[in-house]
Amino acid sequence: MSRVGVDVGGTFTDIVWVDDDAFESRVEKVRSTPWSIGQAVLDAIDKIGVDLGGTTLFVHGTTAGINAIAQRKGSKVGLITTKGFEDVLEMGRGNRKELYNYLWKKPDPLVPRHLRLGLDERTSYLGEILRPVREEEVVKIIGTFKRKGVEAVAICLLHAYANPENERTVGRMIRELWPGVPISLSHRISLELREFERTSTTVVDAYIKKSVVEYLDLLAQGLRQRGFAGRIYVIGHDGIAGVEEVKERAILSVKSGPMGGVAGSILFSKLMGRRNLITMDVGGTTFDVSLIKDGLSVEKQESEALGYPLLLRGPDIRSIGAGGGSIAWVDPGGLLMVGPRSAGAFPGPMCYGLGGEEPTVTDACVVNGIIDPHYFLGGEVELDADLAAKGLERLSAKLRLGLHEVASGILEVARSNMMMAMREILLGQGFDPRDFFIISFGGAGGIFACHMARELNARGVIVPQNPGVFSAWGMLTMDLVYSYTRTFYRSLHEADMELMEEMFAEMENEGVQRAKRDGIEEKEIVVNRAFDMCYEGQAHYVEVPFRAGRTKGAKEHIEASFHALHEAKYGHRLEDVPFIVNLKVKVVGKIKEMPLKQLQRSRLGSPERKGRRRVFLGRESVECPVYERRTLLFGDRIGGPAIVEEPFHTTLVPQGHMLEVDEFGNLIIVSEVDHGIP
Repeated sequence: MSRVGVDVGGTFTDIVWVDDDAFESRVEKVRSTPWSIGQAVLDAIDKIGVDLGGTTLFVHGTTAGINAIAQRKGSKVGLITTKGFEDVLEMGRGNRKELYNYLWKKPDPLVPRHLRLGLDERTSYLGEILRPVREEEVVKIIGTFKRKGVEAVAICLLHAYANPENERTVGRMIRELWPGVPISLSHRISLELREFERTSTTVVDAYIKKSVVEYLDLLAQGLRQRGFAGRIYVIGHDGIAGVEEVKERAILSVKSGPMGGVAGSILFSKLMGRRNLITMDVGGTTFDVSLIKDGLSVEKQESEALGYPLLLRGPDIRSIGAGGGSIAWVDPGGLLMVGPRSAGAFPGPMCYGLGGEEPTVTDACVVNGIIDPHYFLGGEVELDADLAAKGLERLSAKLRLGLHEVASGILEVARSNMMMAMREILLGQGFDPRDFFIISFGGAGGIFACHMARELNARGVIVPQNPGVFSAWGMLTMDLVYSYTRTFYRSLHEADMELMEEMFAEMENEGVQRAKRDGIEEKEIVVNRAFDMCYEGQAHYVEVPFRAGRTKGAKEHIEASFHALHEAKYGHRLEDVPFIVNLKVKVVGKIKEMPLKQLQRSRLGSPERKGRRRVFLGRESVECPVYERRTLLFGDRIGGPAIVEEPFHTTLVPQGHMLEVDEFGNLIIVSEVDHGIP
């Protein structure tokens, strides 16, 4: 079995090809093409030079959906909702994302007021149809949408999560009266309460659907032309999904980007026995951080896309504009700032020589000797150190600092921005950094990781094999996942177990059928059930796993489990009867696990140096030994300060740190005061 994973970033597009049987792999990078995302994917396939005819699996993380939102290039959407609820998108929630920033504004709704129209229909919160849909109203709304040039329709009726019959009726009428128009039905997107979030999620799905579908069709065509006859999967918010699933629910692709790195980190957590990891992905444009606790990703109930709330559950990934392409600048008060603007793939940092006129983090690394300008992308690209210095000289004049001081300042400010995001996700949720290792990847992760681990007091740093393309590799470790959530708000004591069993079975059946459609054999399908539960009046839930087929003493077992989980999470329990909020089903289609090749053990334990070069670290100039990553063997040890280079990544080992290579080729770096490597 051979497989291909492709990760599209803001600056580079990464590709990994793995042949499980031959224990072979290839990796490559190409510059991303923002004007045509799919072109970079096909460029990467052409560059890696493998026979796609023998490839069975193609897994892809796409930015087509999120780019449509960021660039405001999605479809012109018309929203049909219940009369009186046309302003839900405008009203939203009363919370503020930036509490102390009085200039903060919510993003403008993706659907303007004149395209949000209401129907005189009503369903109760218990699912009773109080007023059915009238055809003449739907006909009138369709006429209005056509006159105003609407390109996609979002339908979100009040309490459709309890009974979607009225929504189904509207959807059926539109398909008959307006064939071909893309339709997003809220009950196909999410069967959960919370009208604002459900409406927002449905609208975002409609807004990006055309862009995502067109992109996937062009990608499939390009792959077929290159001989690929296997299955195409797309990274979703908590696993991979088939192309047809993503075309129907385009919203699944919105969180596609950073998921691969998290998945790969979970596998490493399992293999290495390190159950607590901070994932740190530093690419060309963004810094993404998430947590692995007890071998599982820390998840959140809701997420957002550029300020728009989404009812999508999955790993809690925090992203900021900090990466190799982040632009350094001086604010009106004379302070050095880095990001969030990025030079992107074109023109890129000044040292690329493609017309960039603003200095970046990468330029600072070149000036200070951390990145070898002759070995960028393995020597494929020659960086221009003089152009990098020229950009920093302008900042040097403004700040009245030396060139290397400015370069060090840029790296310190970038690291400080990353630390804020890392502290927020770690300390903000009550986790102790001393329990965690940082697993660092992305093109620039190894430059910052050790300093951040020391400042955070984390246990150490892990740099996996091929860290520059780790997210693309991680995609190949993911299973197909079909997640379903359905609101069923009841006191546990009053809940009808037989009715809940019917609802569980309905969701499971849909997930199993979709998994089979996407090429998964029945023996490889695993089904997990759970409840979202809370005490009465609480707004946040505890997920309580539930084994199918359990009937005798089921409620007592569920209640005991909830109390124990609530106490473990929040430090207390009540004697009150808990409430069920949602029924949840996760259908998992198992993909064959990817084998990892182990390294030969080193006989000497001390690798040969590639060379030495002068590196500016902070305010000091250091003559630093340089090592080539591919020559390192299991058991090799390197003391800092040192640099380990590979084609797509540079790892900086500071003074007072020790690096050791494990059996899988990972670099384990800890402070020497920790008495060796645990």
